[in-house]
Amino acid sequence: MMNQSASRPAYEIPAGLGAAADAALDAAQAVYHRLGRAMAVATAAAVRDILTGHEPDAPFDAAGVELVEGEDGALFPTGRYWTLSGEERTFAETVGEGEAGSGIHGMSEWTVYLDDHTQDVWRPLCSRLPGRNGRPVWRLDLLRAAALPLGEPVVAHPLNTPCPGAASRPA
Repeated sequence: MMNQSASRPAYEIPAGLGAAADAALDAAQAVYHRLGRAMAVATAAAVRDILTGHEPDAPFDAAGVELVEGEDGALFPTGRYWTLSGEERTFAETVGEGEAGSGIHGMSEWTVYLDDHTQDVWRPLCSRLPGRNGRPVWRLDLLRAAALPLGEPVVAHPLNTPCPGAASRPA
């Protein structure tokens, strides 16, 4: 059997591929940073809602919340938190088992987005705690999380813009 070289390339790589890939990666990173900020703020708001019965003006003194890292890298609340004075408490002790369980379940809908993609945002807000059952454990600083800006990311090329040279799809 003889090897033959192709008479012409099977396809051409569009000019500007490197720039398009860099722009897409920059845009994706900006979106993940915004997602991380939004979910860190939502986590702080969820702790407040659990402890105040969803009354935004009610007093509360939570300063940190415990999050366990799952196998997929996402964070999940345990129901353990710390007050401004450093006292360790649980949601169940403070608001009862039923409210705590519902609150933790609801909070998990936000914390699941605190993962490997958004770690550049949430890790600086956390301190590492001793692991449990082989899983990393973190204490999220709620005061710093609640203060994160939610501004729009700077995106050079919107993610829904087709790549240069890509065929357009019929509507």
